[in-house]
Amino acid sequence: MHKKIKSLLIYLATAVISFFFGLFILDQVILPNLTVGGVLVEVPHLQGLSLEQARKSCDSEGLTLTVQGETYHQEYPADHILKQEPEAGVVIKQGRQVYVILSLGPEIVTVPHVLGLTERQADILIERNRLEVETVDFAADSRMARGRVVAVVPAAGSALPRGSKVKLVLSEGVPKVRVPSLIDLDLEQAGNTLNEAGLELGEVTYRYNRYLTPGKVIDQQPLERTPVDKGTRVNLVLSSSSP
Repeated sequence: MHKKIKSLLIYLATAVISFFFGLFILDQVILPNLTVGGVLVEVPHLQGLSLEQARKSCDSEGLTLTVQGETYHQEYPADHILKQEPEAGVVIKQGRQVYVILSLGPEIVTVPHVLGLTERQADILIERNRLEVETVDFAADSRMARGRVVAVVPAAGSALPRGSKVKLVLSEGVPKVRVPSLIDLDLEQAGNTLNEAGLELGEVTYRYNRYLTPGKVIDQQPLERTPVDKGTRVNLVLSSSSP
């Protein structure tokens, strides 16, 4: 009976010692080999950091940073981290690699040459260059037909980030002026008034009228306040004292 109890105690003691020995081996030998020295670390937050900052952050945790790709991005500057894998906060073994996607910064495009095009043609070309038309203004221009592009702001050839906005300026055609009243002026006065308005003196004829002072304007074509292009010639009829 005593021998059986003694054998049982020896068996239990051996089992306990074996159990703790197994835990010791697991803790000191197996797990350290599986976890590269037994050190686990959290992946640092890298998104938004420069490449240099991200490398230092990984180095401090015993991790290796590897650039897996690059792509354009409107918000993140060039050489800044866009994405990472594993994500920040994930626990991994020291010595593991952290893969990142690097920003190339905003994609740079060029303002196209659109002078002389219609508004629709200019819109299409600007959109193909990955830009947008923000506003459309108008300006008088004697060299360009009405509705054609006379300017683009910023100027053609300018380098802009993709998606930037530009402004078109369209021609209103030759600037219009209103013909001034020349009635009752003499020829010299009428010529000076036309010059000041940006108009030219046209054909001058005379018409007999016994009741009006000779040499005064009694008729004009185009009539007063008629809108005309700058440089338009205005014909005058002056009063004459003889038939």
